[in-house]
Amino acid sequence: MNLIKTPLAANEAIVLAESVLYRIAKGDEKGRAFGTPRNPRLPMLAEFNPRVAEIQAGHFEKMIVARRHGSLPELAAQIEQMSNDDLVLFRLDDPISAVETQNGLSLTGGHHRTSEIVRRVQAERLDRSVIVRVLIHD
Repeated sequence: MNLIKTPLAANEAIVLAESVLYRIAKGDEKGRAFGTPRNPRLPMLAEFNPRVAEIQAGHFEKMIVARRHGSLPELAAQIEQMSNDDLVLFRLDDPISAVETQNGLSLTGGHHRTSEIVRRVQAERLDRSVIVRVLIHD
């Protein structure tokens, strides 16, 4: 996969929620997961390595190769009520986020929003060329 990624702006990076930083896929220098009893610390921004990729909504279905969890019906129902603009809005408190893999993107956040984006593109309720900013991290 050949995504063009740009560093997350410094003013955006410093306000990322702690819950977003804990989405990190890699562990510390000893391989221990962050936020666990053996490694309770928050990953540093350099370890998290936040970048932003701009992806067309129509590409999500093929690009997403893994998700951390399935759909939660109550949350999915709330997401269905969002406008297209709100659905694709880049939110620092809860961005659509992923780790880049050899085959595509492994989602770490925004599972329900990406599922809804795919549904709306398929139903032609969201233009497939709409750009969605995705937080890519380590």
